Amino acid sequence: MASSCLSPDDVDGYINTLQAGECVSERALKRLCAAVSELMMEESNVQPVLSPVTIVGDLHGQFFDLLHLLSPAVGDAPPNKSYVFLGDFVDRGHNSVETL
Repeated sequence: MASSCLSPDDVDGYINTLQAGECVSERALKRLCAAVSELMMEESNVQPVLSPVTIVGDLHGQFFDLLHLLSPAVGDAPPNKSYVFLGDFVDRGHNSVETL
C-alpha cells in the first residue's frame, strides 16, 4: 500500500477525537480519504455478508446518531457486530464530514 497507509492507532485516534466532539485536522482527513480510497479500489463492489447483520438506513450526516448506534448500550461497534450501511451518509446533517 502507498504512503497514505494508516495504522490502527491513527484511526483509533481520529475516532477518539470525534467522539470527544473535536475536529480532525484537514491534513488528517486527507490522509484518511487517501487510505480509504486505496482500500476501496482493492475491494470488490459486492461483498459477502454473514448473518447476523444489522442493516442501517440513511444517516444523512447524523454523526451522533451513528455514535449512539455503535455504542455498547445499543448495538456495539465492529468487530463485535456486523453492519451494512445502505448509503446516503451525508447531505442534511451538520456533521456530514464526521459521519464519513
